[in-house]
Amino acid sequence: MDYLFWRVLPQMSDHQFVWILWYIWKARNCKVSSNLDIDARDTLKLAETESTLWAAAQELNIQPSIAPQVHTLPTIPGRWCFVDGSWKDKDSFSGQGWISTLEGFQSLMGARNVRATMSPLNSEVEALIWAME
Repeated sequence: MDYLFWRVLPQMSDHQFVWILWYIWKARNCKVSSNLDIDARDTLKLAETESTLWAAAQELNIQPSIAPQVHTLPTIPGRWCFVDGSWKDKDSFSGQGWISTLEGFQSLMGARNVRATMSPLNSEVEALIWAME
């Protein structure tokens, strides 16, 4: 750690330092849990490669002519209610949930776990009826 903090020349950028520490930690976990020894040079090489790839992935190279057009729909005032029900044929329970929004007020929501219904459609309808109540 002393070497990484103060003696590395030339100085590393922050993201390289973090990747090296991450792979040192992973090598330590492999040693503790699986009794695998990983060569320090391999750990450093892997950390350098991952650091370089990560830094390259963070760069935005979007051409103005290729950028997708984002269209937003106008917001419609009023109360909105979103409902969902989950269902699996082998489970004895299903989930139901809803959220209700009204501009200027906090949202209301509900979630519950109930006995499974006969079909996914029944679960959705039960969630809708519960939200309307």
